[in-house]
Amino acid sequence: MLAISKAIASFPATVRPPPRITWQRCLQTSVNTVKRGAVLEHKDKIWVVSGITHHTQGRGGAHYKFDLRSVLGTGRIQDRFNSGSLVEVLELDAKELHFLYVDHELHLIDPETFEEHVFPLNIFNGGDKAIPFLRDAMPLSVLFHESRPVVVKMPERGTFNVVNCPPAASSGTNESKGTTFKDAELDTGAHVQVPEFVNVGDDIIVDLVEHKYVSRSR
Repeated sequence: MLAISKAIASFPATVRPPPRITWQRCLQTSVNTVKRGAVLEHKDKIWVVSGITHHTQGRGGAHYKFDLRSVLGTGRIQDRFNSGSLVEVLELDAKELHFLYVDHELHLIDPETFEEHVFPLNIFNGGDKAIPFLRDAMPLSVLFHESRPVVVKMPERGTFNVVNCPPAASSGTNESKGTTFKDAELDTGAHVQVPEFVNVGDDIIVDLVEHKYVSRSR
């Protein structure tokens, strides 16, 4: 009960937190498939994966380094996992909220009740680099542990309109040979590298985990 009271106290007085949400244990998962924003049980504690780096060693070996943020405190650690090893991922029930705006906090709205909810930016899994990709009413998943928000997750992909980029080198470029890239500004103000055949006005799909061009939207 104390944990719930502390969680509720962390919200502004005008904002009511979503109802208590429980978590359930998942099967063990290979570290190769874990993504930023996943919630792990590791060393008898619960952590959010805030960063992942992959390292290749000599003789074909490889490992991952996970940046982990404690769910129940302010602690952070970095731990190393061999490629193919197993970790225990917790699947938290998620509540979908829609993006309103961002200042020094993340402001979201419940599309059903129209209540506004405010979250600290340090639990946004996209980090500072993902903020320019946020758009009005973008659906975001908020994961809770005992009514406490632990991570706000972006969709893995999104569709954006190109509003500014250099013109294509030639109108007859074959997309299969589009190996030359150029900077493109999107309708949210974000920038990505796109193949040279992409033009102003095109809708493109962007990987919001890696912040990279995927394809033109058809």
